[in-house]
Formats: sequence, C-alpha cells, structure tokens
Amino acid sequence: MEGMRNINNHMRNLPYRKVALVYPASVPWIARCLDGIRRYARETGGWHLFSSPPTLRGAEESALTLRTMRGWKGDAIIAASNDKNELRFAQKMGIPVVNLAGGLADSCGVPRVMVNHFQAGQLAADHLLNLGLRHLAFFGWEDVWYSDQRHLGFHKRAKEAGHCCEAFLRTPGEESKLTWPQRIAGVVKWLMSLPRPVGILATHDYRAQFLMEGCQEAGLRIPEDVAISGMDNDETICEHCVPTLTSVSRNSEQVGWEAAALLDRMMRGEAPPETDILLEPDGVVVRQSTDMLYSPDPVAQGALDFMRTHMKTPLNIEQVARQLGVSKRTLEMRFRDNLQRSPHDYLIRFRIQHAQLLMQMPQKRTMEQTALECGFGTYKAFYEAFIRITGKSPGMFRRTLRFQLPGSTSPSELIGSQNRVAGGFPLRSRSGCDI
Repeated sequence: MEGMRNINNHMRNLPYRKVALVYPASVPWIARCLDGIRRYARETGGWHLFSSPPTLRGAEESALTLRTMRGWKGDAIIAASNDKNELRFAQKMGIPVVNLAGGLADSCGVPRVMVNHFQAGQLAADHLLNLGLRHLAFFGWEDVWYSDQRHLGFHKRAKEAGHCCEAFLRTPGEESKLTWPQRIAGVVKWLMSLPRPVGILATHDYRAQFLMEGCQEAGLRIPEDVAISGMDNDETICEHCVPTLTSVSRNSEQVGWEAAALLDRMMRGEAPPETDILLEPDGVVVRQSTDMLYSPDPVAQGALDFMRTHMKTPLNIEQVARQLGVSKRTLEMRFRDNLQRSPHDYLIRFRIQHAQLLMQMPQKRTMEQTALECGFGTYKAFYEAFIRITGKSPGMFRRTLRFQLPGSTSPSELIGSQNRVAGGFPLRSRSGCDI
C-alpha cells in the first residue's frame, strides 16, 4: 500500500502535457479519432486534453483554428486542417502538430496520420465484385485528394478484374453554385446512362445519401439495380437511410491512437516521419444497400439459393449439382465464369460468416456447437476453414469482440467488418431470399 501511495504521489508531481484538439466539424469519424486519442492519453498518463468546439452555428459556437491558437501556452496540437495557410502557420508555432485531414495531397510539412484512402477504394471494389457485379462506378469529388485516392484504388481493382469503371466527378465549388434540382438532374442523367446492375462507391456517406436520392428520382431500385457503398461508416446516415447504407469503416479510433502516439514521440524530441502514416481501413460494414448476390446464370443462382437454405447441414458440392441436374464440373465452371469463385468456396464462406454471427449472439455456445450449427462435420474442419478465410482462429475472433471499447463500436459495425473478412457476402441472393 505504501509503495502504491508513493507511485501515485510521484505521478501527481509529474508535469502534465497540455494537448489541444483542433478540428473544424462535428463528424463521426472525428469523434472516433478522439476516442483513440483519449485512450492513448489514459494509457500514457500525464496528458490534459483541450478540445476545440466544432462549428455549430445553431449553438452559436465557432471552431478554433490553428491560427486562433496563437499565444496558447500548451505543449502540442492534433488538428484536422486542409488549409495550406493554416498548415504553414503550424510549422512556425514552435510546438509539435499532427494533422488528421486528407483533403490535400501535401500537408505542407506537418506530419499526418490517416486511413489509407487508396486501400479503402480497393476494399470497396472487392466487396462489390464479390457480389457478382461486373459494372462498377465511382461517385465523388474532383481535386479533393482523399476522393482522388479512393477513386484510384477503386478503379485499379476494377481494371485488375477486367472491368471498366465509370465516374461522376464535380468539384465542391461547382456543386455549390447549383440549385438542388440542377444537382440531382445531373446525377439522374448519369445513373440512367449506366449499365445495370451496377455497383457504385460514393466517396463518403453524405455523397452516398445524395446518390440514393438520385436513384429514387430515376426510379432505380437499391440494391436490385444499383448497389451503393459509402465510406466513413457514419451511423447517423447509414442506419437511417432507406435502405440502410453499406460503408467502408476508416479505422478512425486506431488513427486517433496512432496520431497521439506520434505526437508523444515528437514531444519527447523524436523527429517526425517524412511521409504520411497510413492505416488500413478496418472493413466493409455490410447493410441493405449491397445486400444481394448477382448472377446472370440460372444454374449458379439456383446453387446459391440451395446452399443458402441448406448451409447448416453437412452438404457437399456433388449434392448441390445433383439438385440442379448438372454435373459437378459443369457447376464449378458456371461459378468460375460468373462469380470467379468455386461453389465450395461460397459454401464455406457462407458457413464462416454464419459462425461469426453466432459468436456475437448473447446465447453462449461452445466452439464445437458453433461448428455443428454451421454445417461442419468436425471442429477441426471448422477451425482450419475459419483461419483460412479470416486469418485468425475462432477463439481470437471471439476475444476481439470481447475487448471492444464500450460504446466505441456498434453491433452492426462488428458484423459488417467481419463480413468483409469472410468475403463480404450479403444476406440475400438476387431472388430476394435470406441467406
């Protein structure tokens, strides 16, 4: 007890560091970055965090900027700024500054931590391609660096798969000059020109919501005609759209943690890296806007439907082929030609996805019970398939769920991110049935 009191007294006597969090807008990805920053500060100790009020006009608040911090007697700043003049000013402040924003290609010498936007575009393309879609398109901003990167990653993955990628791009300045009818008319015209079914990545969830309005105006069904994914996993949008919106999660809490860790190193005298620190996005959160499998081949579609309804029973591909009146080789060729995967791969991935869902349910099951409920004949087969598909053991997967920070991740996000790991398969086939 005496030793503990001495440690506590020592900690109280240590000088604390004053760190300002300067950000311009109250958006969910910023809030999650703040969760990561606060977690690092708690684990490290000795930090006092000062948060900037975001721009809230209705509450008569105005956001702090880097310039307004002139004369502040603090130790360091984590900011989110796309203003070149602000960033140049930050270099003259004489204290460490880390930037979180990705609107500029160059952060003007201020070290930056953020999600890898290029990889996020690739991840979204992989998800849409895994649904069986062969027509892809991008809906975003022009001359905004993070949008450019997402577009490039998306386009590259489409090209690698042998498919074209259409795009609708405007600069924010161009759009601001248009009335709402003018804005939506251009989008409707573009949507009607696309082949269907088409999978579209909107550069963020606000753009995706706008795209949904365009589909409504054009009389196009989501996801039957147009499958839509956004980015940022803004639950205030994603969970309240009709249908709910699939979105790429940008790993914001880990970005915040890494930004705080970099700032800590800089406060201790370490030189910042010369290039951006980029973190992988943490998954596609699958919701109704991409909740479908697309196959123009009736045999492949029939097999998907049959595997869906018999997924929980021991089933082999010979039985599936026999049910459809074709040979196993014919079935496999149809899947390769139309879905670029084998029927066995689809069946295993469906089962692993179902296992992940079971492990997130309140009802407790042993791993052996989970394996049997998902159609695996033995626990060994389940264990090996789980590692092959997800890259981690069932036990490790369960522990990652258990140690999520309270309030930091919703159940739908957990399910969605793990669905991405297991192949990003939706819960319906194109016939509209549950999988």
